[in-house]
Amino acid sequence: MKCFRNINELISDIREEKSKSCRFATRFILVQGCRTWDELVAKLIHEVDRVVHLSEFCDGHDVFPDMTKLQYYLKEKILNCKDVLLIPLAECIRLDPESAIIIRSLAEWPAEKIRRLYIPLLSINESFLAEMDHVPRYEEGLLPDILSIEGEGDCEVVVAPFHIESEDFLIISGIKEYLSRWESSNVNKIWLQTDMAAWLPKLRLGGRCKVCIYPSPFDYVSRNANWEEVREEWGSSENWNWLATQMREEESLDSVASRILNVADYNSQQLFVMWKNLDERKRWLVWLWSKAKSNPDSYLYHVIEKSNSVSDFIDNVIMAIFSLPKSLSFSMERKELLKLLGVTVMPPEFWKQYDELSSPLERIAVLTDLSVTEREKLVSSAGELLSSHSTALWWDYLEVAFPKLTWYLGFPSTDDEFADAYFFAYNRCRLIDRADDSLHDLIDKWASEQLLWNYQGRSDIVAKQRSNGSKILWVDAMGAEWLGLLIKLLTMDGEVECEVMLARANIPTITDANKEWEEDEEVIRDLDDIAHHYAYTFPQSFLKEMELIDKLAIKVQELLSQFSVVVVTSDHGLSRFAAISKERVDPPQGTTVDSRGRFAALQDDVLSENYDANTLWVLVNNVICLLTHCRFKGCMASPGEVHGGAAPEECLSPVIAVRKAGVEAPLKFELIAETIKLNPKGEGVIAVRCNRAIRNLKLQVAGSSLKGQEAEALTWEFKLKGWKAGKYTGTLYSANRNVGEITFEAVKGFIQDDLGL
Repeated sequence: MKCFRNINELISDIREEKSKSCRFATRFILVQGCRTWDELVAKLIHEVDRVVHLSEFCDGHDVFPDMTKLQYYLKEKILNCKDVLLIPLAECIRLDPESAIIIRSLAEWPAEKIRRLYIPLLSINESFLAEMDHVPRYEEGLLPDILSIEGEGDCEVVVAPFHIESEDFLIISGIKEYLSRWESSNVNKIWLQTDMAAWLPKLRLGGRCKVCIYPSPFDYVSRNANWEEVREEWGSSENWNWLATQMREEESLDSVASRILNVADYNSQQLFVMWKNLDERKRWLVWLWSKAKSNPDSYLYHVIEKSNSVSDFIDNVIMAIFSLPKSLSFSMERKELLKLLGVTVMPPEFWKQYDELSSPLERIAVLTDLSVTEREKLVSSAGELLSSHSTALWWDYLEVAFPKLTWYLGFPSTDDEFADAYFFAYNRCRLIDRADDSLHDLIDKWASEQLLWNYQGRSDIVAKQRSNGSKILWVDAMGAEWLGLLIKLLTMDGEVECEVMLARANIPTITDANKEWEEDEEVIRDLDDIAHHYAYTFPQSFLKEMELIDKLAIKVQELLSQFSVVVVTSDHGLSRFAAISKERVDPPQGTTVDSRGRFAALQDDVLSENYDANTLWVLVNNVICLLTHCRFKGCMASPGEVHGGAAPEECLSPVIAVRKAGVEAPLKFELIAETIKLNPKGEGVIAVRCNRAIRNLKLQVAGSSLKGQEAEALTWEFKLKGWKAGKYTGTLYSANRNVGEITFEAVKGFIQDDLGL
C-alpha cells in the first residue's frame, strides 16, 4: 500500500505512473475523510477522459446499480477513453456489503481499452481488504499498488423507509438520487429514504463515515426509545410510520410523546381527559406511552398488560375488573377511565361475566352509574346489601359506583328525631321496594301519637319566605325523601348553603287542597307524572325520579344567579308503600272513598262528631285520611306511588331555603383523638375541634348520619353506638353544606394510652 501525505502528492504520483505500461488498469484509492474525498474527486476529474457515474446504472429511482451492465459498459462501450474515474463505489458497498464482490473483478481489470481505471473508496478499508484477500494476484503481489490518503471530515448516513422532519439532515429519496448526490460532493448528514432499507443488513458501520440502517419505522422507534419490551404488534405499520416521522433522532418516547401531546410529562389522568378530543393516532400514542409508563399499582397498568393493541383497550378497561382482586381503588380508577373514554353501554360479554358473580358486594365492585342498566343493577344490589350486610362492608364501593344513590340514602339532619329516623328508614326501604319492620314500627308511632300535629303548616312558612323577597319554586309531589340527594347536589361545590324545614301539607294531600302558589310562581310537575304513570316499574321509574331531582338542582343554581334566596317546596309527597300495600281496611260508614284509597270524604248528611280519633286515620275538614300505609277497600290498583293520605312521606313537605354561602374564613376541623376507643357494646365518642363557631354539625360515615353535640366552645362530639372496629372516613356537614372530612380508627380493647405507655 502506497500512502500519501496530501492530495497534490498523490496526483503527482498518478500523473507520473500513468505513462508507464502495466497489465492491469485499476488503481484503488483508499480515502479517509469526507473533505479529502471532495478535494480528491474534484482533482481526479481533470486527470481522466471520462467519469463513470454509478447512478446511471440504476434501472429505477430506488434500486442499486446493475453491476453486470457496469462491467459490460467498461468492457464494450467505452471508446477513445484511456483514463476513467468510477464513483461512488464505496457508497454502494456501504449500503449493500454484498456488492463489494465486484472489487475482485475490478482489481484484475485488463489495461486494454482502458489504460487506467481510478476507483476512490471512502472509508471502507476493512470491506475492501476483505475482498482483496480473495484475489490471488493481490496475495502474490502481482497487482498495482493500492493508494491511500488520510484526511479530515466525517459524515453520517441514516437509511430508513421513511424520513423525519429535520434541519440537520439532507433528505434524499431513493438509491439513485443518493448515489447522484455523492457523485457531486459529500454531505455531512444524509437521510436516505428507501424501500430497500427493509432488506439491507442492520450492520451499522462506524469510522469516519457512520451509517445507521433502520429496516422499519418500528425499528427506529424502538432503538431511539431504548425500550426493549416494545413489540411491533402493538401498532400498525401506519402507526409506527407516523410516530417515527415525528421522532427526532435519539429522542426518547417520553420526549416525543410529551411534544406531540403537548404535556409536560406522563400523567394518565391528564392524558385520558384529552382522549375524546384526540385523533386515532394520538390515542394510540397515549395507549403506547401508558404501556411504558403506567403505575404497576394502578388499574390502568393491569388493563394495559392485557391489551395488545389500542383497538382492544376499551374492552379490557371494561373487562379486566373481573380477573383482579376486589379493590376500591381499582373500582374508582376503572369508573373514571370509562367516563373519560365515553363508555355508556356495557357489552354482552360484560353481563355474561356479571351474571356469574354470586355476591352483591362483588357485583357493586364492577358496576358504575355510567349506563342505565348498571344503575338499575346498583339499586337492586344496594337493596340486597341493605337487607343482609353491614354498611361498613360495602358503603365505600357504592359511593364510588353510584354516589347519588348514597346521597339519597344519606338523609340530612333536620333536628327532628322522628323525621330523621323515619326517612332514613323509608329511603332504605325504597331500595328493597318493601316496608320492613323498622318502617312499620315508625309509622305505627306516627299514627298512634298523631305526630303530624307537631309540624307547622306549610302555608305560614312559605308566606313568610315570600314576604322576605325569596323566589318560591314549587315541585309537585316532591316529598322529604329527596332531601339528601337534592341538598348534596346543591351544596357539593361548597358555594351554597341550605336551611331545611319540614312543614305539614294540607289534608288531604292532593294538589287541589294544596294549591298555594301564586300566579308568577313556577310549578314543576314531572315527579307526579312519573308516580302516576300506568307503566311505572321499579327501579326504572325510581331512577327517572332521581334524574328529575338532578335537573331540579341545576335549575335552582340558575335561579340563584338572579335571586339571593330560592325556596324549594312542594304541595305534597308520595308514598310507594301505600301504593303497593296489600292491607285494605273498611271505610267508615257514610263516607265516599277516593279512587286512590288514601282518604274518604264524609257524605253531606253525616256529622263529623260521629268519628272519634283513630290510630288508623285523622279527620280534617270532613275528610278522613289514613295515617299508615293501608288503603280503604274499594280503591283502584296503583302500580306506582300514591298520595292523598297522611303518612309522613305524603304530608311532610320540605321547605328548603337555598342561598349563596357567606364569605367567612374557611372551616377547619381537627380530630382531638384519631383513635376512638369502643366499649364491648361498640360505643364510643368522636370529638372534633372547629376553628370558629358554627350552628350545627353532622357526620356522615359508612352510611350512617350522626348528629353532633356541642360539648364546649368550638368542640363537637358524635356518639357511636354498635360500631365495629376498623378505619373510617366520614364527611362533615354544617348548614347542610360539606365542610370537611375526617379519618379515624375505632378500636376495641386496651391501647397503649390505657396502660400509661
